[in-house]
Amino acid sequence: MKTFFSPASIAVIGASPREGSLGAQMIANLLYGYTGKIYPVNPNHSEIAGLSAFPSVEDIPGPVDLALMIVPAPSVPDQIEACGRKGIRRIIIESAGFAETGPAGRALQERCLSAARRAGIRLWGPNCMGLVDIPRKFFFTFMHPKLYVDGLVPGRISMIVQSGMLSAGFLADLMSERAVGVGKACSIGNKMDIDECDVLEYLMEDDETDAIALYLESIGRGRRFLELACRSKKPIVLLKGGKSSAGAKAALSHTSSLAGNARLQDALLALAGVTPARDFQQMMEVARALAMIGKTPRACRTAVLTFSGGAGILSCDLLEAQGLRVAALSPATRRELAGVFPDWMPASNPVDLFPAFARRGPIAAYDGAFRAVVKDPRVDVLFLHFFVGLYPNYERLKVFKEMADREGKLLVIWAIGRRDALRIFKREAQEAAIPVHGELYRAVECLAFASRYIPRRKTARLLDGGGAYRLPPRAAALLGENRGRIWDEFDGKRLLKALGVPVVVEKIVATAAAAVAAARQIGYPVVLKGLAPDNVHKTEAGLVVLNISGPAALEKAFADLARRMKGRGRMLLQRQLPVEYELIVGLARDAQFGPCVMLGLGGIFAELQKDVVFAPAPLSASIARELPDRLAGKKLLQGYRGQKPLDRKVMAEILTAVGRLAAACPDIEQLDVNPLVVCKGRPVAVDATVVRRMKNDA
Repeated sequence: MKTFFSPASIAVIGASPREGSLGAQMIANLLYGYTGKIYPVNPNHSEIAGLSAFPSVEDIPGPVDLALMIVPAPSVPDQIEACGRKGIRRIIIESAGFAETGPAGRALQERCLSAARRAGIRLWGPNCMGLVDIPRKFFFTFMHPKLYVDGLVPGRISMIVQSGMLSAGFLADLMSERAVGVGKACSIGNKMDIDECDVLEYLMEDDETDAIALYLESIGRGRRFLELACRSKKPIVLLKGGKSSAGAKAALSHTSSLAGNARLQDALLALAGVTPARDFQQMMEVARALAMIGKTPRACRTAVLTFSGGAGILSCDLLEAQGLRVAALSPATRRELAGVFPDWMPASNPVDLFPAFARRGPIAAYDGAFRAVVKDPRVDVLFLHFFVGLYPNYERLKVFKEMADREGKLLVIWAIGRRDALRIFKREAQEAAIPVHGELYRAVECLAFASRYIPRRKTARLLDGGGAYRLPPRAAALLGENRGRIWDEFDGKRLLKALGVPVVVEKIVATAAAAVAAARQIGYPVVLKGLAPDNVHKTEAGLVVLNISGPAALEKAFADLARRMKGRGRMLLQRQLPVEYELIVGLARDAQFGPCVMLGLGGIFAELQKDVVFAPAPLSASIARELPDRLAGKKLLQGYRGQKPLDRKVMAEILTAVGRLAAACPDIEQLDVNPLVVCKGRPVAVDATVVRRMKNDA
């Protein structure tokens, strides 16, 4: 990957002298800051922008590290082959007209990839804006030069963006309006070869990157992405497009991206330590906060210093809504603040500085209040409000930052004001490593994200690293015996029992007399179920009878179910357990993340509540122990209202067993243990469905 980011020489295939053309803009962008050798390639010109031009890459006299292509899509395969003959091993294809256009475009993209693989070439793109390194002024892109003519703000946040024009337009907005400093911006387009995992791995080791922000419409190598994110010491913020049905359809036509299960993806990414974002601005401002703020006390006891009482009140509301605390100032701080304010104004938090402006002037009021509050041991964060452009105050930013750092406090700013002065102020704050925001809610939101972020140090393994898992002999035998597509719950629980999962005491009964005899052994009350072929929704079909307390009731229930089933299927008798609550455990397979284990609140309300979490299979023991605490209803599992807490050891064993089954048996398409009832803290499977993929399934 290093050659893509730091080439010694670049060939521009499709360079042009025509003003306004993409080939001309690409040359102009390279001349802006790139210091290596530039070789324009165009058979119709001998010179472009003062540089010697060549008919083909094979005519270039010296070695070439990187080729940038901006030629019509049909000619790209031939150009790749020419690069291979020249010895060029890295190409960024910025042309469009490939898989995003349909079957013909996909076929063309495959031709490009085949040609590259034969020659040992790595391809970046196509249908992308290429690569930008702002601190080094490297613009390996055709984006219009006007987007950086006003000057870009260099920083230490790097971007990976699947959309091309988004990366260019977004850079302009970030620089001019939000002053978010960016290091590298990587537009990867259709991801024919180089994908987000390749770039992410490079940026994780990049000394010039402190945080990584991504906009992706698909994650092709989901498992690799999770592994990288899980070991990243740098914050990763992800904005995922294509979650809705309309968004997924649009993504398919945009970069030929297939969306997956949004809830599953969100849960897996959170498990790997990825911070989610809802929009582009939030993605970058949260990334900046995580990069600049660093370690944050979870409660974030915050002191608000404001020029407006109303803004101070709203700040307090927003802080508490995000689960953060408004600091209670110490008596010493209140006494010191009294010297800043008029006698009639009591000192409190939020610190409304406007009355002090008239007495001491704005600069002295800010300075005096800040010096008082920054020393307060009850304060973790100073949230400053500025109205910029009415008085000079830029020189105080570095002083305030140094004071905050010295006292071990965080400094966050909300700033509004006159446009030109505000732009300068934001850049000054960026240079001083102070996160500054243009919206109150965004400032508090970013602070809350920072308070929840846990840097990855000695993290638990996300996946079980034990290698290939061999099923217990009895489980393997059951899988060999039953080759049906949909198993009934009795066979499903036999498999679970063979895997070590606790299951309810039960027995298949052929007659009413056999049911009565079995009930005497099992003990009343019992449950009788009708297992009709391919019917996994027994309750809805009226095939479950609960609370059977004696022989007469059992005989009647047997007769009723027999009439409903009309001689099809079989009867299952179970012990009825006293239930405290119900869980659901499942196995799912995702196109991007592979086999996964699901845990959630279960029973008949499983799909109504949708309180579920996922982990990739086979999951490690540490992740299996952690998973219940990721449920929104986790308090229920911790001994709610005097109940016995969930047996975490048994629960973890169930989750790891299901995960190993998922890894060992790729033909098991789906497994649902619903409900997994909890009785005196112990989870027990009372129903299960196994669905297998047949050989002729698509």
